[in-house]
Amino acid sequence: MPAAAAVVLLAVVGVPLVVSQSVGSRAPAAGVPADARAERAPQSTAAGYDRPSATPDWRWESHRVLSYQVPSSWGYGWAPASDWCAGGLQTKYGAIVDVALGDRPVRMILCPRAIPADQLPMFVTVRAAASPDRGWDLPSGWSITSKELNGYLLEVVHPDSEARVADEIVASVRPIGEADPNGCPATAGLPDSSVGTRPERVSLCQYDLAKGRQLVASKQLVADAAQPVFEALTAAPKGSGPDDPSCHVVGNTDVIVRLWKGSTAKDAVVRYAGCQGNGVTGLDERRKLTREICHAVMVPPITFTTGFGAAGKLCAPDPTPSAVPTSKATASPSR
Repeated sequence: MPAAAAVVLLAVVGVPLVVSQSVGSRAPAAGVPADARAERAPQSTAAGYDRPSATPDWRWESHRVLSYQVPSSWGYGWAPASDWCAGGLQTKYGAIVDVALGDRPVRMILCPRAIPADQLPMFVTVRAAASPDRGWDLPSGWSITSKELNGYLLEVVHPDSEARVADEIVASVRPIGEADPNGCPATAGLPDSSVGTRPERVSLCQYDLAKGRQLVASKQLVADAAQPVFEALTAAPKGSGPDDPSCHVVGNTDVIVRLWKGSTAKDAVVRYAGCQGNGVTGLDERRKLTREICHAVMVPPITFTTGFGAAGKLCAPDPTPSAVPTSKATASPSR
């Protein structure tokens, strides 16, 4: 990696503490840390696509070619990998949606295959059906509930006591199709037109540029929660960058911000992960990348993984205290 990227990659190690933290204000269910509830617009037709509403107290998540529902109380974080013994206790974050997936850096540490239950959160993940072994074995009293669809595997790793919740998550999985339930296209395209007035809601859509521009994460914000994104985009100075002309690395992700007025969406593309081409397109004019844009757009499960030079420093997450420990991984909500 270029030397300019080193400081950013060091910051990435702290990402699980940031994305795993519970930030919602709603009362948690049965000791589960409350997560920011996914604001859901009523079921409506947008851009020719009928977006299904989530079950009450559940929300939609998407990765690659699949969408599925999880309880709204679930947080976000990194599921254990083969370097699990170099991390910290995981269950203090409660049940999580795995946001690391195939992009997680794994330490070259030989950990025992027997992972203790107190190092294992209940989590859901989506990975390629032919993915290699995780590098650890489940402890007694834990199981994996899964379903393979369109070349990918949805897996819920859970205590046996939470089998009902796991079954409901797996039962909800569906192909994304042309767009996911949060209003994000399955494959990124170019902005369709310029952004006008304040949006009624915003879809944050993160894409993998190296794998056919597939959708890797999405988030829907409505009403007041959508306005900071719009304000950050339109307040940015006109221009482009910051770029590093001495470096030619292409970033591995970008984010399309869909600003909705009724059933019409205006798209702005936020690029932040490469050495060149950073900034925002799709507004009235090109805009420079700012720290305010990065932090308005990087709302879990949208996560910052890599960056270079000045752009990477703008988007690297701030250090955040760990979440308050909880005594229970999750609870089975009534559906």
